Amino acid sequence: LETMLSFVALRRLAANTSSALLLLLLFFSTTLCASFSTLQLSAAKAAVPRKHHQDDKHHPRCISSPVTTAGAYRSHHVLCMSATAGENSQSSRHIQRTSSIIDEFISAVLKSLQEKTFESFTLKGPPAPRKKRRSSNSNKSSTNNEDIDAKIEREKEALRGKYKTILGRLVFLQDKKKRRKKKGGNDAATDVETGSLYLQVTIKYHLATDIAQNWKIGTINEEDDEIALDVSEVESGLRGIFANAWGDNGNSDDSVVPLSEWGATTNKVGEMDIRSGELVNADGVYDLQLHGKKASFRLSKTKNKNKEKGKSQLMNDPTQLSHDRTKNVPLSTSSEFFQKLGVTNSDNKPKVGMASKLRQCQKFVEIVSNLVDTSYSHDSPNTNGAKNIRVIDMGCGRGYLTFSVHSYLSDKYNNADCVVETQGIERRPKLVQEINGIARELGEGKFEKLNFIEGSIGETDNSLFGDTKQHQNVGNKDSVDVVIALHACDTATDDALWFAIGRGIDVIVTAPCCQHELRPQIDHHVSNNPNLVLANVLRHAIYRERATEQITDSMRAILLEIAGYDVQVFEFIGGEHTAKNCIITATKKVMSGSKKEDAWLEERRKMLIELAELYGVKRQRLASLMGESITSSSNLKVKAAGGMPPL
Repeated sequence: LETMLSFVALRRLAANTSSALLLLLLFFSTTLCASFSTLQLSAAKAAVPRKHHQDDKHHPRCISSPVTTAGAYRSHHVLCMSATAGENSQSSRHIQRTSSIIDEFISAVLKSLQEKTFESFTLKGPPAPRKKRRSSNSNKSSTNNEDIDAKIEREKEALRGKYKTILGRLVFLQDKKKRRKKKGGNDAATDVETGSLYLQVTIKYHLATDIAQNWKIGTINEEDDEIALDVSEVESGLRGIFANAWGDNGNSDDSVVPLSEWGATTNKVGEMDIRSGELVNADGVYDLQLHGKKASFRLSKTKNKNKEKGKSQLMNDPTQLSHDRTKNVPLSTSSEFFQKLGVTNSDNKPKVGMASKLRQCQKFVEIVSNLVDTSYSHDSPNTNGAKNIRVIDMGCGRGYLTFSVHSYLSDKYNNADCVVETQGIERRPKLVQEINGIARELGEGKFEKLNFIEGSIGETDNSLFGDTKQHQNVGNKDSVDVVIALHACDTATDDALWFAIGRGIDVIVTAPCCQHELRPQIDHHVSNNPNLVLANVLRHAIYRERATEQITDSMRAILLEIAGYDVQVFEFIGGEHTAKNCIITATKKVMSGSKKEDAWLEERRKMLIELAELYGVKRQRLASLMGESITSSSNLKVKAAGGMPPL
């Protein structure tokens, strides 16, 4: 272009001077100058360093800076950041400052680990976009709303695979226990905990699967129980995290910090996935800010209130970080009755096939304890000043749960003002004799008030509660009475519930089993009503079986509410331990007899009838015992078979 312009100018000059020779000389000199400028520009471009990653479209540039870690060693690292050829000096200074702040954060983490003051760290990435709440008088069209939703979805998709939060905490992984002599002249061999200390890092991604890694910090020295520290793995991991956060995934070791399943991410110039964070140690809380114009890392005003300054109990006593800590359970596995019943062995571990039984005992005791605590409270109107606790386990079997409940309640409540008495009822005489013998072998302490008798559910004359069916005034009772009936087959559960209702029992706990009574009625109803609303569901036998269980227990729950109980139905243990894991709990409440309460009871009776008619149920054992009608054609309340007046 310069050559052409010069040629035009010279041509005009030549026309004025009529000198062809002068035109030729000036054109030649202009061409030489232009060629020389081109050579200078090429040399200047050649002097610029070649890009580090040939395939990266943003021409990453690497900035190297040294890091000194607590005087222990000196290392250099390289953080590669994206930069375009036209990047200005301000952006370059921002990247360099951010890199320096990252170095400070990593150095502080390593230093706190070496000085045993470290507790935890947190790093946070960009937050997920959210739709802003609009005011009630907003008149935005649905088209605008769709545009906003689409924009949010695009923003979310842009974050896929990027860091969301990164959490770092200390964990102690215990090795097998070793027996060795401790110092101090004690010749006795003792079990000691040996293992390794790790920094467990949990990485949460946007729209990707979370991962967790354990970076080894050190092992316990068996001679003096000191920790031999080595933080090199932690340093490599942190550097890999920040390199990935810059979008420089090619420079990080994927074996140290793996990417999400969505692979590498790309960032704009000077942008990184980590926005902020904090480091908590014994000295305080350090705040990290990497988002915005000014990156910073400084001690926050927020103080670490849990630890003394300059000390970290977690690192000085790493065994408390162990994943193998003793579980907080109601019953100790070292309880003697567990061994007598064959649940645990001499090492207090569950025997083969008994782990599920032990778990059931622990969970069941927890449930019963909470119910008894509520009823035993002296502020409760149900048991005004009650002193004793009486428990009957109907159909107790070998007594695993009976022993467990009695042991726990005795430890918690047995004193001069309260006596815990428990009775198990079982039909098999030989089994009754065996478990009574175990109770006597355990001594005359807390198991003195535990006994087992032979009898059937609902037909026991010499039970703790007697045979007289009485509707006691719960406010004047001198004891908290509990009835347990677990896995009582079919209508035996109804007999146990009626036994408790008729005597005004305070707490009822039952796990129904084998609900067969309603199945023939439901089968008949489905076959005779092909246009039934639920016909397409109930035509399958497996669904009719499940429906039978649900309908039976739902009717029992409504009937217990009609009888004056607060009722809950829930799963008390996982299905992998027992298929019959649905439990019904009921606690007696004071009935006022108000009009509002009467209306509520009538509503419950209406619900019961509607449920029964939907599935074609015309009779149910507990409803018959209580004298409650479950069909709309008959509103007449007959006197209950057990002698209790209609409720």
